[in-house]
Amino acid sequence: MKSFLQEVSVGLSKKNKKLSSKWFYDFHGSILFEKITKLREYYPTRTERKILKNNKIEIAKKIGKNAVLIEPGAGDIKKISIFMSTLDEPKKYIPLDISKDYITKVSKGFKKKFPKVTVIPKGYDFSRDNKLPFKINSSENVTIFFPGSTIGNFEKKDAIKFLRMLKSKFKAKKIIVGADLVKDIPTLISAYDDKKGITAKFNKNILQRINTELGGNINLNSYKHLVIYNKSKKRIEMRLKSTKNNNIKINGSKYLIKKNEEIHTENSHKYSIKSFKKLANEAGWNIGKTWVDEKKLFSVHFLDLA
Repeated sequence: MKSFLQEVSVGLSKKNKKLSSKWFYDFHGSILFEKITKLREYYPTRTERKILKNNKIEIAKKIGKNAVLIEPGAGDIKKISIFMSTLDEPKKYIPLDISKDYITKVSKGFKKKFPKVTVIPKGYDFSRDNKLPFKINSSENVTIFFPGSTIGNFEKKDAIKFLRMLKSKFKAKKIIVGADLVKDIPTLISAYDDKKGITAKFNKNILQRINTELGGNINLNSYKHLVIYNKSKKRIEMRLKSTKNNNIKINGSKYLIKKNEEIHTENSHKYSIKSFKKLANEAGWNIGKTWVDEKKLFSVHFLDLA
């Protein structure tokens, strides 16, 4: 709660107002995102699932025997189920999610499905420099599973820092990571601005959380969901545009959001195979294998130590 309030206070005090996309994800936000992944417009999830399914035997060989699998930002943990039964005697699965309630709930079904694997769900915000809520034996086959193009939410320098941190703090020897690919702009825009308006609700959930958890008085109807493609930075940007002057109160502090002012809530960087390889190499990782779907919409990479 304290970190949420601090980040909201700093973000709304800036000239260019900004809130971190990680705050979308309370229990309700996680449910909304699950709905987004099933939308016709939202190609990343079904495309990545297909890549994982088509290459699960090769992925299992790359991961190797007795794996300790850690999934930061695990969400509904459905993707790892695609290849878990193909793995050679996996030891442990540790799903991490910012919403402890959500990850605890979804892990129950996973435990029933894979009774031989030790499952340890933890509420954990990997974007902060917190101590890990579990012990890691550096001699084990520690493999990070980081699907869903979450790597795209980071600025380039932060993505490099994150990949380095997986090696130093998580003691990872291997990573399976998803990265969304550069493509035509209409396909990208519609993926983040669906006709049913579910992504708009997801975007506004950050405002709802401010009201619910921090005692805010924000009128959600005074903000419009906005999606743009930033060509120079090759990224989708999600924003909340104020439709009028809004004086809001949060925990005793006041903030003015002017008419047409935007609160920047999310970036989703898109990569080419070449640019992602460069990023991984800069972070000290080697790309051992890349899998891509036939339409070249999405990529999954196997990284090992360079």
